[in-house]
Amino acid sequence: MIIALLKNKNDNSHITIQQKQILKYAHHNDLKIDTTEIENSNPNLDLEERKEFKGFLRSLSPNDHLIIFDLSTFSSNVEELVKVLECLLTRSISVHIADESMRIDLQSSPLALLQLLVKQRELNKKLEKEKMQGRPKGRMSKSKFDMHRPYIIELLEQKTSISEISKILHVSRTSLKDYVNSRGLKDLVKAKISLLKTPKKETQPLKNTPLKECSLIQQSES
Repeated sequence: MIIALLKNKNDNSHITIQQKQILKYAHHNDLKIDTTEIENSNPNLDLEERKEFKGFLRSLSPNDHLIIFDLSTFSSNVEELVKVLECLLTRSISVHIADESMRIDLQSSPLALLQLLVKQRELNKKLEKEKMQGRPKGRMSKSKFDMHRPYIIELLEQKTSISEISKILHVSRTSLKDYVNSRGLKDLVKAKISLLKTPKKETQPLKNTPLKECSLIQQSES
């Protein structure tokens, strides 16, 4: 299965930018996206605290293909990225990084992986400098609607109107509309739908697939 993973809370790349780059990559490589998922958790948190994301990783099957915009979709921390990549590669899950026009799998060279991680570390340093100078432009403050974000997205996908959603959540229509517009949630839903319309290509499973389960997603939580 080919899955596109969009990062909802990405301060550097708006959802439409992610969509266009992933579509471009999929088209260039003749890939058909089977499903699209939205990653909503805070990328600054440790992976152990991101239960929804760990659940997504656990749901993947050996030989799946995962298309992301960039590595920050997984995490903004290099050490955490190593954990995610180890978890995916040991299960023969290929990672396609659209912004780099690059595929990572069991055949990838250690040098290529190292170069990606070094690049991410340099980007992190740049972002840290920007934070020290004040909150980056476009950074959204927390909202009371954040806890309902996945449900709001689901309702928008079902073409539920803002008025109907406000009634379901028992909130102000005006406040909800402002939230949806400021977070670009309608653009996100359009991106998700568009990503499911790319050309089809059958993917070949990798040989000698290891079935080891990484420690990151082991069923140890209650």
